[in-house]
Amino acid sequence: MSQENAQLLAVFAGRGVTHFESEQIQPTTNEDVVRELEAECAGVEFQVRDLTRGDAKLDAVIAEAQGQKDKLDGLLIFGGLEDYRLALTGLPTIAVYNFPGFSHFPYKLLCERSGILTATLDRANVCDPARSAAMFEDLVGKIRLVTALATMKRSRMLVITDRPYVDVQHGDRGMTYPGDLRQKPPEEFNEILTGAVRDSFGTEVVKIGSEQVASNERIQRIEPEQAQEIANRWMADAREMRGTTEREVINSARMYLAMKILTEEHDATVIATHIRSLKSNPQPEEMAWPSMGNSQLQLDGLVGCCQGHVNVVLTHMLAQYAFGRPSMMGDFMVDVANEVGIVMHCGAPWNPWGGERRVPYIIRDHAERRVSGHSQPGCGASSEVLYPAGEPATVWRVDVPSKSILVHTGTTVDGYALYKDLTNIMCRSKLVVEVDDARKVQSHLYPDMYGVHRTGTLGDFREQIKDIGALIGFEVIEEDR
Repeated sequence: MSQENAQLLAVFAGRGVTHFESEQIQPTTNEDVVRELEAECAGVEFQVRDLTRGDAKLDAVIAEAQGQKDKLDGLLIFGGLEDYRLALTGLPTIAVYNFPGFSHFPYKLLCERSGILTATLDRANVCDPARSAAMFEDLVGKIRLVTALATMKRSRMLVITDRPYVDVQHGDRGMTYPGDLRQKPPEEFNEILTGAVRDSFGTEVVKIGSEQVASNERIQRIEPEQAQEIANRWMADAREMRGTTEREVINSARMYLAMKILTEEHDATVIATHIRSLKSNPQPEEMAWPSMGNSQLQLDGLVGCCQGHVNVVLTHMLAQYAFGRPSMMGDFMVDVANEVGIVMHCGAPWNPWGGERRVPYIIRDHAERRVSGHSQPGCGASSEVLYPAGEPATVWRVDVPSKSILVHTGTTVDGYALYKDLTNIMCRSKLVVEVDDARKVQSHLYPDMYGVHRTGTLGDFREQIKDIGALIGFEVIEEDR
């Protein structure tokens, strides 16, 4: 079996349709269900056990599911849940009700238990075809959530920071709230946090410092022509360039190539960078930022995130693996008067819908630069991404220590029309999202607990995020409700 594919045990515990005499009904067979799912679920291998044929026994299948947790990524159950044990193996489980059929389905029990989702299939094809198709698509979407969690288990996150904590922190360290992990020594904190990440998602977190970057011979030997080629492409794709220089864009391209080298050498699939140079003790004019490199990594289909905010990186990973959407990491603020929330940072994905579709961007200097002027050595390079208005958007954040997910949704608006000189206020890129109740969203802000950063993802994924929470046993806090 391929180790790259998710392994799902598909158990047919009951026949698709029973008790009908109609000659017009053409039921979907178990074999048809598997065939249709295989066509829609790329990267998934279904191991089928059909209890209705007599060639598999319930007790044996339960034992297999419980005994193969290190190899299986999830369990699908079709019908036949009069015996609840099959749904309680501890594997991420989707229990599928075969409609129409007697409701011997313990929905209340399943909804109360973490790690279990439910779905319905029109196995008799008695509904309007559009309704039947929606049921099937709902099941496919939930399978994608399970496979996203399988990808999380196989992922390795490289965090590069000189801070002693593996997760870059904000807030007053003199203040505490119940269970505040940051009050522990760095070594203990790092062990606790990375252990909690591993327990919740299976993801390994590895931390290195800037000295390991500066001393890397491959990075120091990056060919100027290679960085120039990448910089030329970035500049050609930009709507315009102002406040920075070609030299700074080339430096950003070198940073991107360095990140590729580091992920390869550390066998990482995800990278979070809190470094500002490829040299030790850089002078202001030697600074470089990973912003544009992260946008290129997202074009490559990978997760790259500025700063070492582990919880935000995990959120980016879920968005990429479950929804196929690159996300924006940014500081978050709420404008109650205008009923908007704003995610802002010096950079964002150039393909926020995933795939090849792009948004326009402007190449700017970096707002965090250590030199005061523009268009001079050390001013850096970043992208001001111009998000379109009228797009559904999800602003969210996983928080592993509290086992919770914060989420609210809304619609993007034109911040440049809403605010004077927005282009020169704070960070370069802004995702401005109109929400139903900004004050309610604001009431959940707690920097010392949740940090000041959020993930912004185009699309309304509230229900899927609630399903993710159910699968991993995290409380989903709907900030706007």
